Amino acid sequence: MKTHKRFFRRSAVLAAAAAVGVMTVTAMPASAGTSGRVELPSPNPGDLGGTPHPLDAGRQVALRVYLADRPELAAAARAVSDPADARYGHFLTPAQVNHEFGPTTAQVSAVSAWVRAQGMTVTATNQHYLAVSATVAQADAAFATQISEFDTVISGPKGSTTIREAGVVGGFSVPAAVAADIVSVTGIDQLALGTTSTSAAAPRATTAKATDFPCSQYWGQHTRPIPPAFGHTTAPTQLCGYTPDQVRHAYGLTSSPYTGKGATIAVLLSGHTPTLEADSNRFFAAHGEPVFAPGQYTENIGPDADSTCEAKGGAPTEEEAIDVQSAHLAAPDAHIVYLGIDCADFDVDLLPSWLDGVTRIVDEHLADVASGSFGLPELGFSPASMAPWDPILQQGALEGIGFDFSSGDGGGGGVDDDPLFPASDPWSTAVGGTSLAIGADGSVVADYPWGDRLTSINAAGTGYDAPPPGTFRDGSGGGVSRKFPEPAYQKHVVPDSLATHGRTAVAGRVIPDISAGAGNGWLIGATGLSDPDAGYEELPEGGGTSASAPLVAGLEADAMQAAGHPLGFANAVLYRLSGGNALRDILPVDPADPPIALGAQDFTEIDPGRLTTFGEDDALTATPRYDDVTGLGAPTPAFVGALGRRF
Repeated sequence: MKTHKRFFRRSAVLAAAAAVGVMTVTAMPASAGTSGRVELPSPNPGDLGGTPHPLDAGRQVALRVYLADRPELAAAARAVSDPADARYGHFLTPAQVNHEFGPTTAQVSAVSAWVRAQGMTVTATNQHYLAVSATVAQADAAFATQISEFDTVISGPKGSTTIREAGVVGGFSVPAAVAADIVSVTGIDQLALGTTSTSAAAPRATTAKATDFPCSQYWGQHTRPIPPAFGHTTAPTQLCGYTPDQVRHAYGLTSSPYTGKGATIAVLLSGHTPTLEADSNRFFAAHGEPVFAPGQYTENIGPDADSTCEAKGGAPTEEEAIDVQSAHLAAPDAHIVYLGIDCADFDVDLLPSWLDGVTRIVDEHLADVASGSFGLPELGFSPASMAPWDPILQQGALEGIGFDFSSGDGGGGGVDDDPLFPASDPWSTAVGGTSLAIGADGSVVADYPWGDRLTSINAAGTGYDAPPPGTFRDGSGGGVSRKFPEPAYQKHVVPDSLATHGRTAVAGRVIPDISAGAGNGWLIGATGLSDPDAGYEELPEGGGTSASAPLVAGLEADAMQAAGHPLGFANAVLYRLSGGNALRDILPVDPADPPIALGAQDFTEIDPGRLTTFGEDDALTATPRYDDVTGLGAPTPAFVGALGRRF
């Protein structure tokens, strides 16, 4: 997942994010508020700041009133996902889940009647929420709040920017008579208020193309002289990009009888590339790998995906190719369904789009496992917008559907307590990254924590502009959630000192859960990779957690074939594999003698004028056993068989 290319985080623009001081559980029942009313999850993001001003009372607001499922839903989802429970693997159909655990007719009627009594209009309904139209004045009265605009002005040497965001002043509550029937109300933080800026855009940096620089087809194939670094005067050259066969060999798939046959993988992303199936078949055929059989690859494109993405200049082609081709190389016989969802400009608009895609997978039971290479820091989202996720993911677990989300490529974003959501949701499998070193014979020479640092060789070629290792570029995302408590499956595996920030806080959910290759990418093939007008190209773009998450989904599809049934939400099983031979413990590198390579991968080319140092993430720390860089570790050739074995 290349967050820096795709998404914009609100708090990255602000001078500092507001710290959240207490642990909150987004899906917990609402608490008592003013007399006769009950507080709902707040629509204010954790990093909301600035000066509030009441919005125009007549302004229209589009809301979703999410309905509460019956309280037994979570327990039932845990039971079918836990190998220690007699109900493990006894999955239900979407209709059965809705009948046994969905909102009742009485709930829908009660909430609808209350909404209309407040003067608001119900514009649509489904089994999850009521779509509601209201004025600001009507919503203020209904929820005993004041919807406001929060303005933050940031000044700098190149000008100023005013960030305008919507939130509420005061509480956000409903009458006790309907509180138990409502999970959350969303839409307030999605009000488009605009941003003004006087800042000049920075010039785009360019990098000279490598001409006679020999990249390495495998780890250590070529070496070249370097200025002294960590006691070395030579270094292996940067990798060209692994082939599908190299990746398959590294994870034991070339000799495995399991190919994902009978399983379906959903790939969930914004946008739609019409040439993706043909491009993928061309790529795999060129490398002697199985292509998609007729009907093996299908697309499920949302009604507004093409139009919203076209308005943004088109979806990023490489993201779709990375995800689909990484899943297919791991599970070449699995059916893959690509779900195209809407594009959006801001994080508050992305989250409901992602949730709509997840809901579509669950309600229509489109897959056995789904991969999503997206996410943004928790503090950028409101509790109200996060609360509906748990019931939807729990429904997926009850149906036997697991969701693998990227933990991110930012190394924690400089902090260890603001992980990406939805990976941080306890009902998802968060997938981080490693830097996989594959040798000449296809075996794994080493597997390092993913954390790349770069420094430039000086003009004289005698030293470096900054001492190695240099500046952090990217690495595995992770960290400790301040929104979700530690789930049961992590207890006794995740170190207590990590989950509690050195025993200074309540134990939180820690991510990632598992990791796979991300730092040393593999080749992908698609039309328009380097430029929208370019033809078909093959580039080493198969990296980041955009690659590791669908790769793990493919391995899970293989395990489903081994098991003879879907795995569903797999975390309880994954944590039972801790310490065994199915997972490779990713150990910290020696900071005095870390692995290095001459050259830096810059998407479409290799820059030979920089030194890459591997293995040191940003704010996260690799340790023996579980850590917040790589989680439980990376799959070994024994992983598929172990995961497919019923405990």
